[in-house]
Order: sequence, then C-alpha cells, then structure tokens
Amino acid sequence: MSHPLIRPVRRKTHDPLFGGHAMGIIFICVGILLIGVNFYNQSQHQHLLDTGIKTEATVVRVIEDDSRSRRRSHTHCYPVVRFTDTAGQEQIIEMTISAGPGLKKGDSLSIVYAPGNPEKMDLVHPQHTSGTLVLAIVGGICTLVGLGIIGANIHQSRKA
Repeated sequence: MSHPLIRPVRRKTHDPLFGGHAMGIIFICVGILLIGVNFYNQSQHQHLLDTGIKTEATVVRVIEDDSRSRRRSHTHCYPVVRFTDTAGQEQIIEMTISAGPGLKKGDSLSIVYAPGNPEKMDLVHPQHTSGTLVLAIVGGICTLVGLGIIGANIHQSRKA
C-alpha cells in the first residue's frame, strides 16, 4: 500500500524514434557532409576547367575492371591516354576515373590538365557526374530524414 503523500516518480522513457534528437542530428551531419563533399568535388572540377589546359588525348589502352555485386555487374573502363603537353612533352597517363563503356583504343577524348602538372587531369565532359548527383541526392535525403526525426520528437514531446 502506498502512502498518500508519496507519488510515484514518472520517468521519461527512451524515445522510440531511433534515439530521439541524437539520431536526427547524426542524419543531418551525414547529409551535410555528403552535400559538402559533392560541392567540393564539383568546385575542384570547375576550377580545373577554368584554369587548366584543354587538349585532345588519344586512348592507347583501356583497362576494364569488372566490379560485381550481388545485384548487378558493372564494367568500368579506365583509359590510358596519350597527349602532348604545352612543353612539347608526350604524356601517357592512366586515368583514375571511368570514362564509360564502349571506349576503345584509338578513341579521342577531350581532357583538361593542370598547368605544370599533367597528371592532374580530368575529362572536359565527365561521364561520372551521375555519381556526384547521387551523392547530393543521398545527402539531401539524409538531411531531410534528420529534420523529420527531430521534428517528430519535438511534436511528440509537446503532446506529452
């Protein structure tokens, strides 16, 4: 039997919405980080386009990498290209980005490279922009989910 002057202490229970505000903040931080990485990559590419030297390169070899996952398979083509820099030196460089399927020896690619550093190069019209778009979309979704979690927790705490 309880004493009439002693009231039971109501303890806050753990928030059922994935840990409450903390989980929302984590989602927001991950989203902002992904969006930031996307903008950084885009700005680096744009800076190279603005300050770099544009030229045509010839594909001398294509390295195919079959990346297989459980759901689907992908073939990435990494070209080895040859071009002459502004100093008249012939450069042969293996690109670190996939240039898309169907690339073959002898194909011509428009590239841009940093003055004085021909190894820092990229395609003028990169085929890999879909990857950066996905990064931005996932970042936006994470941010919205985080805001939704926090908003739902605030709404739930006001009802209580």
